[in-house]
Amino acid sequence: MTPTYIIAAAVLALIAAIALPATVGANATSAALSTNATATLQGTAISGVDTLPGHEHHQAVVVLPARTDGKIWVGTISWTASKPVEVRLLYDYNSTIIPDAIHGKPLTAQFGKGQIAISLIKPLNSGAEAAGFNSGSMVFAAKQVAFHTIDGTPFTVTYAIDAVAK
Repeated sequence: MTPTYIIAAAVLALIAAIALPATVGANATSAALSTNATATLQGTAISGVDTLPGHEHHQAVVVLPARTDGKIWVGTISWTASKPVEVRLLYDYNSTIIPDAIHGKPLTAQFGKGQIAISLIKPLNSGAEAAGFNSGSMVFAAKQVAFHTIDGTPFTVTYAIDAVAK
């Protein structure tokens, strides 16, 4: 190997090490995270079309994938986003319970072979105090955790998350 080849290879490796974490969203690690008992990570991701059936006009970034082992993610998340976002939390929904008109039914969607209940939490400081400061921090407990825009506005989000499957 020539010194030029070695230097070129080292430069390419360095560029890849710097660029890859900034461009790969959380969805790239979903398979590994769905079986892990803990998740402590940070990342930057660009939103895409929400994959929940009937929600194709929304934008989303899934940061913790849906648990399929009956456990839920419990933890803390902090973020800053380019636009106001909601934090979307999903929960298993027991569809054998048929609520009457007085009690009503929470927001649900088809998910796999069943239904999930959906929380969309809009942080208080999501653009309310000062334009451009679309950030927040919160504790959560859910089957899946994502950032979301119900109006379909594309966004970029940088986040840090620390969670345990319980």
